Amino acid sequence: MAVVAIKSFGGIAPKIPPRYLKDNQAQTALNCPVFAGSIQPIQDVGSSLLTLEKSGTIKTIYRYGQDNVSDTQHWFHWPAEVNVCRSQIAGDTSEWTFFTGDGAPKATHSGIALSGTNYPAASRPLGLPSPPTAASAVVTGAVDDTETVETRVYTYTFVNKEAGREIESAPAPASTSVDVRTTQTVTLSNFSAVPGSGYIVTHRRIYRSTSGVFLLVDEIPVSQGSFPDNVDPDDLAEEIPSLYWAEPPAALQGLINLPNGMMAGFVGRDLYFCEPYRPHAWPENYIQTIDYPIVGLGRMDTTLAVLTTGNPYFVQGSHPSVTAVVKSDLEQACVSKESIVSFGGGVIYAAPDGLMLLSPGGSKIITDQYFSFKQWQAYFKPETIHAYQQDNQYIAFFDNGTTQGGFIYDITSRQFILHDMYATAGFQDLQRDKLFLTFADKSLKVWQEGSAKSYIWRSKKFTMPHDMSFACAQLEAEAYPMTMKFYADGTLVHTQTVQSRDPFRLPAKRGRDWEVQVEGSIEVFSIAMAHSMSELANA
Repeated sequence: MAVVAIKSFGGIAPKIPPRYLKDNQAQTALNCPVFAGSIQPIQDVGSSLLTLEKSGTIKTIYRYGQDNVSDTQHWFHWPAEVNVCRSQIAGDTSEWTFFTGDGAPKATHSGIALSGTNYPAASRPLGLPSPPTAASAVVTGAVDDTETVETRVYTYTFVNKEAGREIESAPAPASTSVDVRTTQTVTLSNFSAVPGSGYIVTHRRIYRSTSGVFLLVDEIPVSQGSFPDNVDPDDLAEEIPSLYWAEPPAALQGLINLPNGMMAGFVGRDLYFCEPYRPHAWPENYIQTIDYPIVGLGRMDTTLAVLTTGNPYFVQGSHPSVTAVVKSDLEQACVSKESIVSFGGGVIYAAPDGLMLLSPGGSKIITDQYFSFKQWQAYFKPETIHAYQQDNQYIAFFDNGTTQGGFIYDITSRQFILHDMYATAGFQDLQRDKLFLTFADKSLKVWQEGSAKSYIWRSKKFTMPHDMSFACAQLEAEAYPMTMKFYADGTLVHTQTVQSRDPFRLPAKRGRDWEVQVEGSIEVFSIAMAHSMSELANA
């Protein structure tokens, strides 16, 4: 006689016909993480912590004040897809923070970011432009033909000293050369004016060439309009560090922190790197150009993953000047920048065929066994997916034009379930070990901090050799009541409110294809149905 017993539960796999699913797999698994084997209810989000202030749909949130233990202070947010990085500057006490996606690349710190509301309240451009015009160099003093003549060329840079951080620009064009004797002085003037558009300049640094190398002469306040140079050659200081630096391009996006003080971003097919520990400096000789337009960036260990409209790429190197670019042999484009999630050992993103996992151990479509191409496209409209990592799970949200919802892929158990919540943005806070989410009403809430949600788990289609009926069933759960529904040949034939773990009788209904559905908000450990109580006892 036939007995159906399920003691360990799995997620969905719509690609497989219902009758060919494994005995523990589901046709429906909504709001029920099955990652530990039992059916557990997903927790709703917690109560609202605050309401974000900016207008429009909030697409990015970031908790500023990473050294503070707080759920409510201070939430940067934008109605745009913004990438945010905390500084890797030694001794930074002002929490310098950099971001792209909100116009040109920007920087902010505690002294200005929290000066108003709608955080960040204020910001600066991330870099400094080089002075556009050369300084004038005029030689003064008596001429002694017995003295040695030195030919000099001058340049200067803009400097901003703010909130414990020094930013230096690339140099101005070189001055015309001047011949100088020991007793003479060179007076520099006609410096470029300070740039507008939010740039801050506090000083200028003066350099002069010696044997083809620019060495530091002095640093002067930006308010000083001229500089008399009578510094002895032996007293010149360090070589100019910013000769090949450049401010980041205005269209830079996808900002990401990397080891060794590096940051990366992209424009079109060009991959940019900053000078290590100099987030304002983006030398052009560090640019790497990829075959396809770049969609977004991810990180796994010390490797940068570059996701494109074609093949993904791996970039490795301890310094931007020695990076190596390796093209993946898998032709899986990234269709959503916001779907990119970096885990310790890999990067997951939405591709046209499913979820793509890039890892040193091998790259693959990890949802290939669950969804066909058409199902993946129809269910989720993958270009709308945005996702986050929490507890080794890929937690995603989608809007397919008809349904707004989400799904969870558990990396450990490799199970896939759906959930019925839809957030517009999220932020994984490592210090708090929480996933914060914001919604259409701009409320800020914490993932899985609310009460248990109602779930639905529906079994595979158990196909019998011929029409038959089941006489009894049993459900073991953490508590009761629970609801079970029984289907024969696709028709609901019985609904049972289960009050205890004791077996219960089923009405005499016949069918060849049997399915069972469990509904509730309580953990379930096993379900079974059989032709007799004795068979049920041995299930």
